[in-house]
Amino acid sequence: MNKKIIIANIALVLILPLMFIGPRENQSLEMYLMKCIVPLLMAFVFCINYYKLIPQAMKKYARHNLFLSNAIILLLCCTMLVGWHKLEFNLYHKEKAQTEVVVKGQETATQHKKDGKGKDREGKRFWLSASIFDGLNLIFAAFVAYAIRSSEQINSLKKRQQEAEVARQQAELKGLRNQISPHFLLNTLNNIYALAAISPERTQNAVLQLSNLLRHMLYDNQSEMVTLRSEADFISSYIDLMKLRLAHNVKIEADISIDKSSQTMVAPLLFISLVENAFKHGVAGTEPCTISISMHETDEDIVCNIINSNHPKQSSDRSGHGIGLQLVKQRLDAIYPKQYKWVKGVMEDGMYHSKISIPRSIT
Repeated sequence: MNKKIIIANIALVLILPLMFIGPRENQSLEMYLMKCIVPLLMAFVFCINYYKLIPQAMKKYARHNLFLSNAIILLLCCTMLVGWHKLEFNLYHKEKAQTEVVVKGQETATQHKKDGKGKDREGKRFWLSASIFDGLNLIFAAFVAYAIRSSEQINSLKKRQQEAEVARQQAELKGLRNQISPHFLLNTLNNIYALAAISPERTQNAVLQLSNLLRHMLYDNQSEMVTLRSEADFISSYIDLMKLRLAHNVKIEADISIDKSSQTMVAPLLFISLVENAFKHGVAGTEPCTISISMHETDEDIVCNIINSNHPKQSSDRSGHGIGLQLVKQRLDAIYPKQYKWVKGVMEDGMYHSKISIPRSIT
Protein backbone atom coordinates (compact mmCIF):
# COMPACT_ATOMS: atom_id res chain seq x y z
CA MET A 1 0.00 0.00 0.00
CA ASN A 2 2.84 2.45 0.83
CA LYS A 3 4.47 1.89 -2.58
CA LYS A 4 1.21 2.70 -4.34
CA ILE A 5 0.84 5.90 -2.33
CA ILE A 6 4.39 7.01 -3.12
CA ILE A 7 3.87 6.36 -6.85
CA ALA A 8 0.55 8.25 -6.77
CA ASN A 9 2.20 11.27 -5.14
CA ILE A 10 5.02 11.32 -7.68
CA ALA A 11 2.48 11.16 -10.50
CA LEU A 12 0.50 13.98 -8.87
CA VAL A 13 3.55 16.26 -8.74
CA LEU A 14 4.75 15.49 -12.28
CA ILE A 15 1.51 15.21 -14.27
CA LEU A 16 -0.98 17.55 -12.59
CA PRO A 17 0.89 20.78 -13.54
CA LEU A 18 0.43 19.96 -17.24
CA MET A 19 -3.35 20.27 -16.76
CA PHE A 20 -3.05 23.93 -15.71
CA ILE A 21 -0.77 25.24 -18.44
CA GLY A 22 -3.02 27.00 -20.93
CA PRO A 23 -2.55 26.76 -24.71
CA ARG A 24 -1.66 30.46 -24.94
CA GLU A 25 0.91 30.34 -22.14
CA ASN A 26 4.60 30.08 -22.76
CA GLN A 27 5.38 26.36 -22.83
CA SER A 28 8.66 26.60 -20.96
CA LEU A 29 10.41 24.72 -18.18
CA GLU A 30 10.10 27.81 -16.03
CA MET A 31 6.31 27.82 -16.40
CA TYR A 32 6.13 24.06 -15.75
CA LEU A 33 8.15 24.39 -12.53
CA MET A 34 5.93 27.28 -11.44
CA LYS A 35 2.89 25.03 -11.80
CA CYS A 36 4.56 22.22 -9.82
CA ILE A 37 4.49 24.06 -6.52
CA VAL A 38 0.81 23.38 -5.71
CA PRO A 39 0.91 19.61 -6.44
CA LEU A 40 4.16 19.46 -4.46
CA LEU A 41 2.49 21.10 -1.45
CA MET A 42 -0.52 18.78 -1.81
CA ALA A 43 1.80 15.77 -1.77
CA PHE A 44 3.60 17.23 1.26
CA VAL A 45 0.35 17.78 3.19
CA PHE A 46 -0.87 14.31 2.27
CA CYS A 47 2.35 12.54 3.27
CA ILE A 48 2.87 14.38 6.56
CA ASN A 49 -0.72 13.54 7.51
CA TYR A 50 -0.64 9.94 6.29
CA TYR A 51 2.72 8.95 7.75
CA LYS A 52 3.00 11.19 10.81
CA LEU A 53 0.08 13.23 12.11
CA ILE A 54 -2.86 10.86 11.62
CA PRO A 55 -1.13 7.72 13.06
CA GLN A 56 -0.07 9.72 16.12
CA ALA A 57 -3.57 11.15 16.57
CA MET A 58 -5.16 7.70 16.26
CA LYS A 59 -2.65 6.16 18.63
CA LYS A 60 -3.11 8.83 21.30
CA TYR A 61 -6.83 9.44 20.60
CA ALA A 62 -6.06 13.16 20.21
CA ARG A 63 -7.88 14.43 17.13
CA HIS A 64 -7.70 18.03 18.36
CA ASN A 65 -3.91 17.85 17.97
CA LEU A 66 -4.43 16.66 14.40
CA PHE A 67 -6.71 19.59 13.56
CA LEU A 68 -4.38 22.10 15.22
CA SER A 69 -1.30 20.76 13.42
CA ASN A 70 -3.09 20.84 10.07
CA ALA A 71 -4.33 24.37 10.70
CA ILE A 72 -0.74 25.56 11.31
CA ILE A 73 0.60 23.69 8.25
CA LEU A 74 -2.18 24.98 5.98
CA LEU A 75 -1.71 28.55 7.24
CA LEU A 76 2.02 28.43 6.46
CA CYS A 77 1.41 26.87 3.05
CA CYS A 78 -1.25 29.42 2.11
CA THR A 79 1.01 32.28 3.22
CA MET A 80 3.75 30.93 0.99
CA LEU A 81 1.28 30.47 -1.87
CA VAL A 82 0.24 34.13 -1.70
CA GLY A 83 3.81 35.25 -2.35
CA TRP A 84 4.26 32.53 -4.93
CA HIS A 85 1.17 33.54 -6.90
CA LYS A 86 2.29 37.19 -6.81
CA LEU A 87 5.57 36.13 -8.38
CA GLU A 88 3.72 33.95 -10.90
CA PHE A 89 1.43 36.82 -11.87
CA ASN A 90 4.32 39.21 -12.37
CA LEU A 91 6.27 36.72 -14.49
CA TYR A 92 3.24 35.94 -16.60
CA HIS A 93 2.51 39.58 -17.38
CA LYS A 94 6.10 40.75 -17.65
CA GLU A 95 6.38 40.23 -21.39
CA LYS A 96 3.01 41.80 -22.07
CA ALA A 97 3.89 44.87 -20.01
CA GLN A 98 7.18 45.31 -21.85
CA THR A 99 5.56 45.25 -25.33
CA GLU A 100 2.88 47.81 -24.59
CA VAL A 101 3.73 51.11 -26.30
CA VAL A 102 1.66 54.25 -26.16
CA VAL A 103 2.66 56.84 -28.81
CA LYS A 104 1.47 60.15 -27.34
CA GLY A 105 3.27 61.65 -24.35
CA GLN A 106 0.54 62.84 -21.93
CA GLU A 107 -1.82 60.18 -23.13
CA THR A 108 0.97 57.64 -22.68
CA ALA A 109 1.64 58.69 -19.07
CA THR A 110 -2.05 58.69 -18.23
CA GLN A 111 -2.50 55.32 -19.90
CA HIS A 112 0.43 53.80 -17.99
CA LYS A 113 -0.99 55.13 -14.72
CA LYS A 114 -4.41 53.64 -15.44
CA ASP A 115 -2.89 50.34 -16.61
CA GLY A 116 -0.74 50.15 -13.47
CA LYS A 117 -3.78 50.57 -11.21
CA GLY A 118 -5.75 48.03 -13.25
CA LYS A 119 -2.87 45.58 -13.11
CA ASP A 120 -2.66 45.91 -9.32
CA ARG A 121 -6.37 45.20 -8.95
CA GLU A 122 -6.14 42.26 -11.36
CA GLY A 123 -3.08 40.92 -9.52
CA LYS A 124 -4.85 41.06 -6.15
CA ARG A 125 -7.88 39.21 -7.52
CA PHE A 126 -5.59 36.62 -9.12
CA TRP A 127 -3.40 35.69 -6.17
CA LEU A 128 -6.28 35.92 -3.70
CA SER A 129 -8.58 33.61 -5.66
CA ALA A 130 -5.69 31.28 -6.59
CA SER A 131 -4.55 31.07 -2.97
CA ILE A 132 -8.07 30.27 -1.74
CA PHE A 133 -8.52 27.61 -4.42
CA ASP A 134 -5.14 26.04 -3.66
CA GLY A 135 -5.86 26.17 0.06
CA LEU A 136 -8.99 24.11 -0.57
CA ASN A 137 -6.87 21.64 -2.53
CA LEU A 138 -4.52 21.30 0.44
CA ILE A 139 -7.47 20.68 2.75
CA PHE A 140 -8.71 18.05 0.30
CA ALA A 141 -5.27 16.35 0.35
CA ALA A 142 -5.37 16.20 4.15
CA PHE A 143 -8.91 14.81 4.03
CA VAL A 144 -7.91 12.10 1.53
CA ALA A 145 -5.02 11.07 3.79
CA TYR A 146 -7.39 10.87 6.76
CA ALA A 147 -9.95 8.86 4.77
CA ILE A 148 -7.34 6.35 3.59
CA ARG A 149 -5.84 5.96 7.06
CA SER A 150 -9.29 5.54 8.63
CA SER A 151 -10.24 2.92 6.04
CA GLU A 152 -7.01 1.03 6.70
CA GLN A 153 -7.61 1.17 10.45
CA ILE A 154 -11.17 -0.12 10.05
CA ASN A 155 -9.99 -2.98 7.83
CA SER A 156 -7.22 -3.78 10.31
CA LEU A 157 -9.70 -3.83 13.20
CA LYS A 158 -12.05 -6.09 11.23
CA LYS A 159 -9.18 -8.44 10.42
CA ARG A 160 -8.11 -8.59 14.07
CA GLN A 161 -11.71 -9.17 15.15
CA GLN A 162 -12.05 -12.01 12.64
CA GLU A 163 -8.79 -13.56 13.82
CA ALA A 164 -9.89 -13.20 17.44
CA GLU A 165 -13.26 -14.76 16.62
CA VAL A 166 -11.59 -17.72 14.90
CA ALA A 167 -9.23 -18.15 17.87
CA ARG A 168 -12.17 -17.91 20.28
CA GLN A 169 -14.16 -20.53 18.37
CA GLN A 170 -11.18 -22.87 18.24
CA ALA A 171 -10.58 -22.46 21.97
CA GLU A 172 -14.29 -22.94 22.62
CA LEU A 173 -14.43 -26.13 20.55
CA LYS A 174 -11.37 -27.49 22.31
CA GLY A 175 -12.89 -26.69 25.67
CA LEU A 176 -16.24 -28.22 24.70
CA ARG A 177 -14.58 -31.43 23.55
CA ASN A 178 -12.68 -31.61 26.81
CA GLN A 179 -15.96 -31.18 28.71
CA ILE A 180 -17.76 -33.85 26.69
CA SER A 181 -15.20 -36.54 27.44
CA PRO A 182 -15.51 -36.49 31.27
CA HIS A 183 -19.27 -36.11 30.99
CA PHE A 184 -19.50 -39.22 28.81
CA LEU A 185 -17.04 -41.12 31.01
CA LEU A 186 -19.01 -40.32 34.15
CA ASN A 187 -22.25 -41.76 32.73
CA THR A 188 -20.50 -44.83 31.32
CA LEU A 189 -18.76 -45.63 34.61
CA ASN A 190 -22.10 -45.34 36.38
CA ASN A 191 -23.50 -47.89 33.92
CA ILE A 192 -20.61 -50.31 34.50
CA TYR A 193 -20.96 -49.87 38.26
CA ALA A 194 -24.60 -50.88 38.03
CA LEU A 195 -23.69 -53.85 35.80
CA ALA A 196 -21.06 -55.13 38.27
CA ALA A 197 -23.78 -56.07 40.74
CA ILE A 198 -25.49 -58.21 38.09
CA SER A 199 -22.75 -60.10 36.23
CA PRO A 200 -18.96 -59.92 36.71
CA GLU A 201 -18.39 -61.58 33.32
CA ARG A 202 -20.52 -59.05 31.51
CA THR A 203 -18.73 -56.35 33.47
CA GLN A 204 -15.38 -57.51 32.07
CA ASN A 205 -16.79 -57.37 28.55
CA ALA A 206 -18.15 -53.90 29.28
CA VAL A 207 -14.75 -52.71 30.50
CA LEU A 208 -13.18 -54.01 27.28
CA GLN A 209 -15.72 -52.12 25.20
CA LEU A 210 -15.15 -49.04 27.29
CA SER A 211 -11.44 -49.37 26.59
CA ASN A 212 -12.18 -49.35 22.86
CA LEU A 213 -14.36 -46.29 23.27
CA LEU A 214 -11.70 -44.45 25.24
CA ARG A 215 -9.14 -45.28 22.58
CA HIS A 216 -11.44 -43.67 20.01
CA MET A 217 -11.85 -40.62 22.20
CA LEU A 218 -8.13 -40.39 22.92
CA TYR A 219 -7.09 -40.21 19.26
CA ASP A 220 -10.08 -38.96 17.24
CA ASN A 221 -11.24 -36.40 19.77
CA GLN A 222 -8.04 -34.41 19.24
CA SER A 223 -8.77 -33.90 15.53
CA GLU A 224 -10.92 -31.08 14.22
CA MET A 225 -12.84 -33.53 12.01
CA VAL A 226 -13.19 -37.32 11.81
CA THR A 227 -14.85 -39.57 9.27
CA LEU A 228 -18.55 -40.12 9.73
CA ARG A 229 -17.89 -43.86 9.58
CA SER A 230 -15.59 -43.80 12.63
CA GLU A 231 -18.12 -41.71 14.53
CA ALA A 232 -20.84 -44.22 13.60
CA ASP A 233 -18.68 -47.11 14.87
CA PHE A 234 -18.15 -45.22 18.10
CA ILE A 235 -21.89 -44.74 18.63
CA SER A 236 -22.57 -48.40 17.76
CA SER A 237 -20.06 -49.51 20.39
CA TYR A 238 -21.65 -47.21 22.93
CA ILE A 239 -25.12 -48.62 22.21
CA ASP A 240 -23.80 -52.18 22.61
CA LEU A 241 -22.27 -51.18 25.91
CA MET A 242 -25.54 -49.68 27.14
CA LYS A 243 -27.49 -52.82 26.19
CA LEU A 244 -25.52 -54.83 28.77
CA ARG A 245 -27.29 -53.23 31.70
CA LEU A 246 -30.79 -52.63 30.36
CA ALA A 247 -33.76 -54.69 31.43
CA HIS A 248 -36.11 -56.55 29.09
CA ASN A 249 -38.71 -53.80 29.27
CA VAL A 250 -36.45 -51.53 27.15
CA LYS A 251 -36.67 -51.96 23.39
CA ILE A 252 -33.69 -50.64 21.49
CA GLU A 253 -33.72 -50.11 17.73
CA ALA A 254 -30.43 -49.03 16.17
CA ASP A 255 -29.97 -48.33 12.48
CA ILE A 256 -26.47 -46.96 11.91
CA SER A 257 -26.28 -47.28 8.13
CA ILE A 258 -23.10 -45.48 7.13
CA ASP A 259 -21.19 -46.97 4.22
CA LYS A 260 -17.78 -48.34 5.20
CA SER A 261 -16.16 -46.44 2.33
CA SER A 262 -17.70 -43.12 3.34
CA GLN A 263 -15.20 -40.28 3.52
CA THR A 264 -17.64 -37.68 4.81
CA MET A 265 -16.12 -35.66 7.64
CA VAL A 266 -17.90 -34.57 10.78
CA ALA A 267 -16.98 -33.01 14.13
CA PRO A 268 -15.92 -35.71 16.63
CA LEU A 269 -18.27 -36.76 19.45
CA LEU A 270 -21.00 -34.51 18.08
CA PHE A 271 -23.92 -36.94 18.45
CA ILE A 272 -22.92 -38.91 21.53
CA SER A 273 -24.65 -36.50 23.93
CA LEU A 274 -27.94 -37.08 22.09
CA VAL A 275 -27.52 -40.83 22.46
CA GLU A 276 -26.65 -40.44 26.15
CA ASN A 277 -29.70 -38.25 26.62
CA ALA A 278 -31.94 -40.90 25.04
CA PHE A 279 -30.75 -43.58 27.48
CA LYS A 280 -30.91 -41.22 30.43
CA HIS A 281 -34.49 -40.03 29.85
CA GLY A 282 -35.90 -42.90 27.80
CA VAL A 283 -35.55 -45.64 30.40
CA ALA A 284 -37.89 -46.19 33.35
CA GLY A 285 -38.01 -48.90 36.03
CA THR A 286 -40.63 -51.39 34.82
CA GLU A 287 -42.60 -49.45 32.24
CA PRO A 288 -42.25 -50.38 28.55
CA CYS A 289 -39.61 -48.12 27.01
CA THR A 290 -38.43 -47.56 23.47
CA ILE A 291 -35.22 -46.05 22.19
CA SER A 292 -34.76 -45.68 18.43
CA ILE A 293 -31.44 -44.42 17.09
CA SER A 294 -30.71 -43.99 13.41
CA MET A 295 -27.86 -42.36 11.55
CA HIS A 296 -27.50 -42.18 7.81
CA GLU A 297 -26.27 -39.93 5.04
CA THR A 298 -27.93 -38.97 1.80
CA ASP A 299 -26.60 -37.11 -1.20
CA GLU A 300 -27.49 -33.85 0.56
CA ASP A 301 -27.46 -34.38 4.32
CA ILE A 302 -26.11 -36.21 7.34
CA VAL A 303 -29.05 -37.14 9.54
CA CYS A 304 -29.04 -38.32 13.13
CA ASN A 305 -32.56 -39.11 14.34
CA ILE A 306 -33.25 -40.28 17.89
CA ILE A 307 -36.66 -41.10 19.35
CA ASN A 308 -37.13 -42.26 22.92
CA SER A 309 -39.78 -42.65 25.57
CA ASN A 310 -40.16 -39.54 27.65
CA HIS A 311 -39.31 -40.16 31.30
CA PRO A 312 -37.95 -36.91 32.71
CA LYS A 313 -35.54 -37.39 35.59
CA GLN A 314 -36.45 -36.25 39.07
CA SER A 315 -35.32 -32.85 40.26
CA SER A 316 -33.15 -34.56 42.86
CA ASP A 317 -31.20 -36.38 40.13
CA ARG A 318 -28.27 -34.13 39.27
CA SER A 319 -26.23 -36.60 37.21
CA GLY A 320 -24.73 -34.80 34.26
CA HIS A 321 -26.29 -31.52 35.43
CA GLY A 322 -28.08 -31.24 32.04
CA ILE A 323 -25.03 -29.95 30.19
CA GLY A 324 -25.13 -32.54 27.37
CA LEU A 325 -27.64 -30.90 25.01
CA GLN A 326 -26.33 -27.44 25.80
CA LEU A 327 -22.85 -28.50 24.69
CA VAL A 328 -24.27 -29.99 21.49
CA LYS A 329 -25.95 -26.71 20.60
CA GLN A 330 -22.83 -24.69 21.35
CA ARG A 331 -20.73 -26.95 19.15
CA LEU A 332 -23.26 -26.86 16.31
CA ASP A 333 -23.42 -23.06 16.47
CA ALA A 334 -19.64 -22.80 16.44
CA ILE A 335 -18.91 -25.38 13.72
CA TYR A 336 -22.01 -25.10 11.49
CA PRO A 337 -23.43 -21.62 12.18
CA LYS A 338 -26.92 -21.18 10.66
CA GLN A 339 -26.39 -24.23 8.47
CA TYR A 340 -27.77 -27.10 10.51
CA LYS A 341 -31.34 -28.04 11.48
CA TRP A 342 -32.20 -29.42 14.88
CA VAL A 343 -35.76 -30.39 15.69
CA LYS A 344 -36.23 -31.57 19.26
CA GLY A 345 -38.95 -31.93 21.86
CA VAL A 346 -41.91 -34.07 22.90
CA MET A 347 -44.17 -34.68 19.89
CA GLU A 348 -47.84 -35.64 19.60
CA ASP A 349 -47.02 -39.31 20.04
CA GLY A 350 -45.67 -38.57 23.53
CA MET A 351 -42.15 -39.55 22.50
CA TYR A 352 -39.14 -37.29 22.67
CA HIS A 353 -37.69 -36.59 19.23
CA SER A 354 -34.26 -35.18 18.47
CA LYS A 355 -33.25 -34.89 14.83
CA ILE A 356 -30.15 -33.13 13.52
CA SER A 357 -29.52 -32.55 9.80
CA ILE A 358 -26.22 -31.21 8.53
CA PRO A 359 -25.65 -30.46 4.82
CA ARG A 360 -22.87 -32.60 3.40
CA SER A 361 -21.64 -29.66 1.36
CA ILE A 362 -20.20 -28.03 4.51
CA THR A 363 -18.69 -31.12 6.10
